[in-house]
Amino acid sequence: MIVSDRPDTVVLARSDESEPSVHFLIGRAREQAAIGRRLDAVAEGGAALIIRGAPGVGKSALLEWAATAAGDKFRVLRTAGSVTEFGLPYSALHQVLWPILGHRNRLTPHYRLALDVAFGRTSGASPDLSTVAMAALELLTEVAAQRPVLLLADDAQWMDPASQQALAFVARRVAADPIVVLATHRETEAETLRRSTVPFMSIGPLDAEAAAVLLDGVAGTLDARARSRVLDAARGNPLALLELPRAVDAHAGPGPDALPLTARLEQSFLARIGEFDAATKQILEVAAISDADDVAEIVAAAALLSGEGFPPALDPAVSAGLITVDGTAVRFRHPLIRSAILQRLGPDRQRACHAALARVLVNRPERAVWHLAAAALQPDAALAADLERNAEQAIRRGAPANAVRALERAAQLSVDGRSDADRTYRAAVLAYAVGQPENGERLRRRHRDLGESDHDGLRDEWLNELADGDRGGEPRIDALVDLAGRATAIGDDTLATDFLRASALRCWNLAPGRPVGRQVIAAADRLAVADVPTRAQLLAYGSPFDSDGPVRALIARVPAAARDATTTYRLAHAAACAGAFDVSEVLLTEAAERLRSVGHLHTLGRTLSLLAWSAMRRGYWSHAVAAAEESTRLCMETRQPFWEASSLVAHATVAAFRGEFASAEDLVGRADRMNPRRFATVGAVVLLARAAIASGQGHHELAFASLAQLHDPADGAYHPVHALWSLASLAEAAAACGEVAAARSLIDRLPAEVRGTTSPTGRMNLTIARAVLAPDDEAESAFAAALSLDLAMWPYERHRLLFTYGMSLRRRRRVRESRDLLRKARDGFDNLGARPLAERARTELRAAGERSAAPVADVWDTLSPQEIQIAAMVAQGLTNRDIAKGLFISHRTVGSHLYRMFPKLGITSRAELQRMAAEHDL
Repeated sequence: MIVSDRPDTVVLARSDESEPSVHFLIGRAREQAAIGRRLDAVAEGGAALIIRGAPGVGKSALLEWAATAAGDKFRVLRTAGSVTEFGLPYSALHQVLWPILGHRNRLTPHYRLALDVAFGRTSGASPDLSTVAMAALELLTEVAAQRPVLLLADDAQWMDPASQQALAFVARRVAADPIVVLATHRETEAETLRRSTVPFMSIGPLDAEAAAVLLDGVAGTLDARARSRVLDAARGNPLALLELPRAVDAHAGPGPDALPLTARLEQSFLARIGEFDAATKQILEVAAISDADDVAEIVAAAALLSGEGFPPALDPAVSAGLITVDGTAVRFRHPLIRSAILQRLGPDRQRACHAALARVLVNRPERAVWHLAAAALQPDAALAADLERNAEQAIRRGAPANAVRALERAAQLSVDGRSDADRTYRAAVLAYAVGQPENGERLRRRHRDLGESDHDGLRDEWLNELADGDRGGEPRIDALVDLAGRATAIGDDTLATDFLRASALRCWNLAPGRPVGRQVIAAADRLAVADVPTRAQLLAYGSPFDSDGPVRALIARVPAAARDATTTYRLAHAAACAGAFDVSEVLLTEAAERLRSVGHLHTLGRTLSLLAWSAMRRGYWSHAVAAAEESTRLCMETRQPFWEASSLVAHATVAAFRGEFASAEDLVGRADRMNPRRFATVGAVVLLARAAIASGQGHHELAFASLAQLHDPADGAYHPVHALWSLASLAEAAAACGEVAAARSLIDRLPAEVRGTTSPTGRMNLTIARAVLAPDDEAESAFAAALSLDLAMWPYERHRLLFTYGMSLRRRRRVRESRDLLRKARDGFDNLGARPLAERARTELRAAGERSAAPVADVWDTLSPQEIQIAAMVAQGLTNRDIAKGLFISHRTVGSHLYRMFPKLGITSRAELQRMAAEHDL
């Protein structure tokens, strides 16, 4: 038997003369097999796995086993979180990359600079977190090209936020590279990695048989009574089985069996610590407080603390199995030992340890400031300013999530109420912006209690909006308009604009097309909002039925050279909400390219969702699906369920148009489940997708009923804009199921502003609907009016109109005239890939006496959405590294996709792929 240097690690060793030693843990065959499969398959591609479980259950032991099983085949890189880390930016990521940073010269200058700035090696423009994570992925990929990499991340729950996000980013993207990522995570802690969609495996206690084998292996001399007591107390926890035998007769305090297992283990560790002299206890206390494992720092601080001037001894703690000293590092054998020591320390002793470490770290101000802050009892203006600078430095290094805690502590140490409130407000806004709603909520409440001025009250209202921006209905919209006026009155124009934009967005999402939207626009006029993107958004959100022209005019006022990524996105969003899909598609494509270049994944996810809808309405379905698939992935990563749901529905709608009904049902079901607060916008597009599925399957009554819900103010999915934009579909469904009278009635009851819309998209739908629903004696002129429209922007609606008119002519025995229309509709549906409608057109043509050849299968349809994206980028002449940078995957992943694409398409070169992509208008 071999007992490792971790108390929760016990392995048995078997060997024979012909095979190397093979180690396995007791009772963990299932978990070992899961890890082993990933290690064995690394030649075909990488994998990631999070191992979740209670303290002491053996998570770290599995990492140690994996490192042993990897042998010389893998390069093993390690990092570990610590409960006492202060969250220095990218500290855990730096730890794992430190052994391979010498290979940075293989990276592009862009990525090399991002890592250097993130790790504080140089100054430069603040890199986005995704850029830092991509640089880490590329570095790992370069190293793994020589030898597969096994990345072990222990106690990930305690790593700094930026490192957690970067490691999650990497773990999601190693499938095509020889990299295996294994991370451990306590099941009771907040789960940043779990939310990342990385696969996880939960491990529980050992079964009774395995627990007995383990106990007998390490404490075989226990008498039967003591053995039974330990087994009962340990409940299969490996750490308890190893530790409790030492203290089976030495439980301190009353009723030890009533204590939770972790508390009993901590008691056991404390009993052993109590046997040491003062100097050894002192060094353990400093080690427990320290945010690093540097033995020189810890020993020097302990010497300062003792005042003796000579270093205390480490050997007793090492001999007792509480710590290990490996070169320059001192580590606790288990986190529960550290937590036991921290519980033993009183507040005065903790502050003394922090103060001693701060004196030792005088040349490491970024770390020293945190120890000084932990040691401080009174407000300290200089220390608060240092912490604020620390937060700004974290932001400059591309780790804004790490800045929240620094700003919060700076606020607590402020000497005056004004500084306290300002710093608390900044911390709260940043917490919401970086996806820390729990921290944002705590800071929001604190700011409310600190507020004294009218300005503080307005800031409270903005924090309320960030915390709960989807409740309140029209009264909240009115309140936001009033708040904008008050903000303008005190001179905070930025806050005023934020309030107005929030009120207008509520109009679009919760009360579209209602009079309150015009009130928002009137308020913008009163407050003289001059920012062009803001005015375009307010018009589109607040008055979508007549804002197409004004929004286009505003967009034309902003030259391309003056548009950064955010401005382009805002203008594009306005165009999309106004129904100007030709403009929005161009701007959204441009915005996506700009956002890719700077690595803003949060906004890129939203941009791609809007692009999916604009491209779908323009008939570019492959483009739409590629955008929707990537948006779904990015919005899941950045925790934007609203936009994730929107992307899923766009994908589902295209799938329904193509006749992929099972896939469409699955996608729309996922989207519907992700709309817990029932946004009208999401509810509306879900109905659109369900109607497309029903119509494609010939269930026209269901399609009509779904679309009619959009017109019902009492329905939670009521959305007059989407109702207007789907009138052509509603009319088609009504005509097919005999609900013509009901459809006419719906159109007659449309509000005056809807029937009088100036939006080309709205007018197109109204005109087609009236043609489809027209009485026989008016049908000719109504169809002529519809066909006279310029329908180039809406190819699906155009071909469907030709189809409907052709059917109408055939049924009126004007067979010869109908054939030409049906033939055009069939060819148009074939080009779009609208298989259900193409088959219906063939059926109608046969009834009109004309046979149709079967459609030629398009090999392009065999590509996945991401492969289509890569093909489009190849068509632009981009290299694999350029494509990887844009799609936030490794360049070897791009190469892997191309390797699989070429045989699918029957080609052998990039030049052929460029030609094919051009033919498909990519």
